Amino acid sequence: MQDINLNLEAQIEVPAQPLDLFALSLRIRLEAFALNADTSLDYLRANESEQLTRYLQNTIIELQCLLNEFNLYDLLTQTKEV
Repeated sequence: MQDINLNLEAQIEVPAQPLDLFALSLRIRLEAFALNADTSLDYLRANESEQLTRYLQNTIIELQCLLNEFNLYDLLTQTKEV
């Protein structure tokens, strides 16, 4: 069995407030999107055009959902300030 050592600096404190937790989830999803950016290049290099097409279509949908959630977050934070 492998030993898993967690990097304490990489661990984050989970916020208690729902809006802060929502902001954290958006940040994590955006970071995951950035880290997966090379996946499309892997499909392109492997000449797998059908998989590349599906991946890009899925990415468009994911980004639309993420954008909607960022807009919702902006609306919620503006409402909270007023």
